Amino acid sequence: MSSLSVVDAELPGPGRDDLVLRLTAQVAELEALSRFTVEGIADRAERVAAEAEGPALTEVRLRAQLVVADMVRCQGDHAEAGRIAQEVRRWATEQQRPFLRARSAYVLAAIFQELGDSATALEHAVEAVDLLDDGAAPELRIDHSLRLADTLGQHGDTSASLRYADVLALTHELGDAHRELVVLNNWAYIETLLGRFEEALPIAQELESRSTEFGEALGVGRLDTLGRVLIGLGRLEDAEEVLLPGLAPERLESSTDGDAGADFLLTLAEVRRRLGRLTQARQVLDDCVARCDRHGLTAIRVRARQEQAELHAAFGDHRTAFTEHKLFHEQLMELQSAQRDARARAIQAMYETGEARRQSRRYRELSLRDPLTGLYNRRHIDEQLTRLLGPGSLPAASVSIALADLDHFKRINDTLGHDVGDAVLRRVAVLLQSAVPADGARALGGSFAARMGGEEFLLVLVDTSPEHAAALAEDLRSTIAGHPWGAITGDLPVTASIGVAGVTGSADQTPAALLGRADALLYRAKAQGRDRVVTDGG
Repeated sequence: MSSLSVVDAELPGPGRDDLVLRLTAQVAELEALSRFTVEGIADRAERVAAEAEGPALTEVRLRAQLVVADMVRCQGDHAEAGRIAQEVRRWATEQQRPFLRARSAYVLAAIFQELGDSATALEHAVEAVDLLDDGAAPELRIDHSLRLADTLGQHGDTSASLRYADVLALTHELGDAHRELVVLNNWAYIETLLGRFEEALPIAQELESRSTEFGEALGVGRLDTLGRVLIGLGRLEDAEEVLLPGLAPERLESSTDGDAGADFLLTLAEVRRRLGRLTQARQVLDDCVARCDRHGLTAIRVRARQEQAELHAAFGDHRTAFTEHKLFHEQLMELQSAQRDARARAIQAMYETGEARRQSRRYRELSLRDPLTGLYNRRHIDEQLTRLLGPGSLPAASVSIALADLDHFKRINDTLGHDVGDAVLRRVAVLLQSAVPADGARALGGSFAARMGGEEFLLVLVDTSPEHAAALAEDLRSTIAGHPWGAITGDLPVTASIGVAGVTGSADQTPAALLGRADALLYRAKAQGRDRVVTDGG
């Protein structure tokens, strides 16, 4: 007597055919909507996935799960979205299902884009377009092509403009007004990222006119795009005029950009500050900060602190401006470190392979690095000084630190621009790294160079006496002062003041106290005329 296999039992019969057709139609509808914010998409997709049981409905179930993954990704859970997309991708590769591979690549492209890995995002976006059959729904062809254009642009590739033009033609062909506005907005935004404000202007103007034609009021996110284009062109009065409608409560409160209008308010505050409308700028900025605090918008709050520093300076309160400026740099570095740490956790959750573990370690290492200079950041300093000076540290170890601050660095930024200032910081970082003793640099947990924030740097010297540390600091000071800066800064010199403090491992010394002593010595060097080293002994 033969038995009926599970697979045979699941083969479609007349009723099963109807179920397959119904669920396939439902998931296709959801795929066409999933690029946009439509209430209840994730719940509907989960219901389809739950109903799609059995081998005959596996592909339908996985398609529905990818819709869920894209919605989960929109809510910020990159690890869960990536886990789903990777599982679908593995199955689709094994079963040779190009459509599912294309859809999983589409989701993965957005995940890596938002994690800040533009190269990997671009790889997935190319795959998402290449594997999508010409017979696919036109909505999907638009969405996949748009994601490729977005990743190209964020990767700094100016050929993104050609892609956007092609995608825009597809929206016209389909007659999809909503997608047309999305394409125009993204295109204008990417052109501003590339610094191509003249090219962005006609795109932004078309976004505005087409929105009027369609009877769709521009949300604050799109108004922000228009404002950024005009700011880039120096048309501040026009930028303010474009942004003003966004102050209407119904627009601010209905923002679908996930930032409660805070980013828009930050742009308007900048415009008003630059126009000299300082009181109005402060009112808008206060609202922006309140929204950031209320909704936990850390990244925008950090940028708002920079704008607060600029506003204090415009009011003539330079002391408060300097304090805000230092806080901005400290919080920016903390944010970048936290973002990289989050990437490491997301990557680890997404994959289970050896390569994934290597990627996770790479992101962990990046979370301890300053992105501008490549030196270690404040987080690494705190971890290592706690290890070196805290309970259980070797009593024989001698630790010294040299805290260096570039003299009159603000003059370089104000006179030559921040790009030149960044170039100076990167060059100083190279000189600082060369000052690390070779043996200490090779040893695990040994001596290292770091950027504290802004124009402030630190050498942590392990097994180095205060006298030897002072000699190393003097060599560094001399190297910075004698470096051929003319090619970067012209006639402006670059020098550093340095404070050197030391402690033996057996001493009752905390990292905060050691850094505080070095900071006091640094400012004594500033007071004594700058471009000098001051140590504990003098």
